[in-house]
Amino acid sequence: MDETVDRRAILMARAVVVLFRDFGLVAREADITVPQYRFLLFLKRGPKRAGDLALQAAVGKPTASALIAEMEKRGLITREPDPKDARSIRLRLTAEGLARHGAFEAALARKLETLMGDRADGILEAVTELAYLIDARRDETSLEAVGDLIA
Repeated sequence: MDETVDRRAILMARAVVVLFRDFGLVAREADITVPQYRFLLFLKRGPKRAGDLALQAAVGKPTASALIAEMEKRGLITREPDPKDARSIRLRLTAEGLARHGAFEAALARKLETLMGDRADGILEAVTELAYLIDARRDETSLEAVGDLIA
């Protein structure tokens, strides 16, 4: 093993992998897929063009097209004209999409609370700091953006 790698970082990576599995299980119970959740999460910040959404969610355009079609069919998102470019459309979260997003995140939070038990406060403080660092790196213009996501 590389001596320069902090073992705690490896343990954190392992925890993320296990949590992602649990995340998928909760998603299945909530009748939502992880990629759909990512789309809802990014659309929560405001309308986006399909290509921008695909890039942000790290999915290819064919996958994005299929996700968009399914989510639109389910009433989670809607299309609207782009006011900056009449030839383009933007995707917007619907009230149902926002409700589904909120219910799914509440289910995730309950799952995490059971895992953390009485150590929740310390863990949540560290994770909140990590979320701010990640968001600041991704979008230098808005440190409070992650606050919008966790609000």
